[in-house]
Amino acid sequence: MSSSSSTSRNQLQVTRVQSREGVKLCDCGVPAKERTCWKIINHGRRFWNCQNILTRLKKCSFFEWKDEEHEEGYYKNLLYSLKQKLDAKEDLSEMNNLRRRIVEVEFLLSQEQYKVEKSEKEVYDARKAIGRYRMIVALLFACLVFCVLKLGGDCT
Repeated sequence: MSSSSSTSRNQLQVTRVQSREGVKLCDCGVPAKERTCWKIINHGRRFWNCQNILTRLKKCSFFEWKDEEHEEGYYKNLLYSLKQKLDAKEDLSEMNNLRRRIVEVEFLLSQEQYKVEKSEKEVYDARKAIGRYRMIVALLFACLVFCVLKLGGDCT
């Protein structure tokens, strides 16, 4: 029993440090993902962690720095400022995409407004026509009443 538990422990340790063609393997046995830290502390520093770290299926806490910590000073600040500029450019690109979308939506809105104005004119013209027809019907009715009263009901 003790030899099998020590063997499995040794396999885990071997798996952790073993690499397949330059790829680190984590405690799960899957290739670890190389990432870059963009926090103010350790900014630009590369590390490996498990691909499953963000999933709920498997929880693996494998983490290992790939490179040494940067010294305080010029390069660390330079990396941070370059990342900020890159983020600003991505924000600018996002804003340009949103501006382009606004132009598209404004165009579609103007088309819909044109359709509404055209429909409102058709409704206005139809109401005018209905008013004329009502006037004609009223005149015909008045003529009919006049004929009935004047001629005593004999309009032929």
